[in-house]
Amino acid sequence: MITSSDLGLNITTGYGKLFLKTAPSAIPVTLAEAKTHLRVTGTDDDTYITTLIDVATQTAEEFLNLKLMSQTWVLYLDAFPDYFDLLIGTLKTATIGGIKYYNTSNALTTLASSNYFIDEFHRPARVYFADDATIPDTYDRPNAVAVEFTLGYSTGSNVPAPIRQAILLMIGTYYEIRQDVITGTIATHIPKTSEFLLRQYRIQQ
Repeated sequence: MITSSDLGLNITTGYGKLFLKTAPSAIPVTLAEAKTHLRVTGTDDDTYITTLIDVATQTAEEFLNLKLMSQTWVLYLDAFPDYFDLLIGTLKTATIGGIKYYNTSNALTTLASSNYFIDEFHRPARVYFADDATIPDTYDRPNAVAVEFTLGYSTGSNVPAPIRQAILLMIGTYYEIRQDVITGTIATHIPKTSEFLLRQYRIQQ
């Protein structure tokens, strides 16, 4: 059974608990692409620009209510509902790596994949039980159900171009404006053009 000690970032809601198992290994915009956008040819600012890529990506994801790059999460539930959402939005269909639960004898059991399916059009992804499936009873314990799933794009080139451009514009803004306040004017958190490019992909919560 996957335990919280194996996992990183966690998100707790009234519905369930999410734990990041495997962080993204790819980014939507590479250092070379960011430097081309910034018209930077030297290497002195490479570390700083790399940080800005991370910041801009996280800012875009927060605005979009989406995760962009491939990553694996575990959703913990106390019991099986009639259906459940994976709680994290993605533009790419999520894939279930497996569903495990503690049965009424408190024995760890794997739920056969034939018993459930994902609604590909719902954002965030929604998991339903098959019509002929019997929803298992679980042992009365916290986190009796663990759903492991992967979502996001494997490479940055697969991320929609408007999102990538919005991230580049944010990087440009953050690179040029390095303080919150410039001559009495508060720097915009997300540039308006970036917001315009992102808005069409935003998932309302």
